[in-house]
Amino acid sequence: MIPAGQIFVIGDSHIGLSPGSEKPIMDWLDRFALLQPRALYLNGDLFHYFIADRKFYTPTVDKVFGRFRQLRDSGVAVHYVEGNRDFFLKGSFVEESVTDVSDEYSLQAGDRKYLIVHGDLINDRDYPYRFWRRASKNPVSKFSLRFIPRRAARRFVDGVEKRLARSNFKHKSRLPLEQLEAYGHKRREQGFTHVVFGHFHQKLVLPGDGATIAILPAWFDAGEALAINPATGEFEWVEI
Repeated sequence: MIPAGQIFVIGDSHIGLSPGSEKPIMDWLDRFALLQPRALYLNGDLFHYFIADRKFYTPTVDKVFGRFRQLRDSGVAVHYVEGNRDFFLKGSFVEESVTDVSDEYSLQAGDRKYLIVHGDLINDRDYPYRFWRRASKNPVSKFSLRFIPRRAARRFVDGVEKRLARSNFKHKSRLPLEQLEAYGHKRREQGFTHVVFGHFHQKLVLPGDGATIAILPAWFDAGEALAINPATGEFEWVEI
């Protein structure tokens, strides 16, 4: 039995944007609320592809954030880490439904200090991705959204949804273990004992002389979460 007051982290739920795609996460959140949790961290890529602009707003988006708002207003902190498929969260309607939005979070649990970060930038040798990220996530690209007609924006979302629905979202390249370990050493020097990544869709724990690295399984596979005991700092994997 999972005790009340735990801190939970999930990543890569990749909810679809078409009607009905929200049902699995909504059902999960109903079960989650019964656990009387302290906090929920969304470690990136909540949707298949999410542009936080009203032109791209869909009924599914509305229902999901409505449920997060209920959870937050009931006293459960909801923290949203921006992932590689999340765009322009800060200053958007998203902030009306969650506690806060950030690129990374730190939390103290017992004598352990956790860092929660998505992890898409961990591979510093993936130059094409880094170029694409800079090109797509900047003030100029955000400003350009003003000039996209609403109908065209919705067609874009529908097109992306259809293409991504045919993908299994598995990362086929090997994990960048060298970079992960180097990152653990770097953040250990800053006082972190644990780093929790999403992004890679592979459940894994890498202990070592740096910070312990925990990689979240993709939520869409089994609804699995990492649960942190705020008193002891220990963590476990749970299916809700």
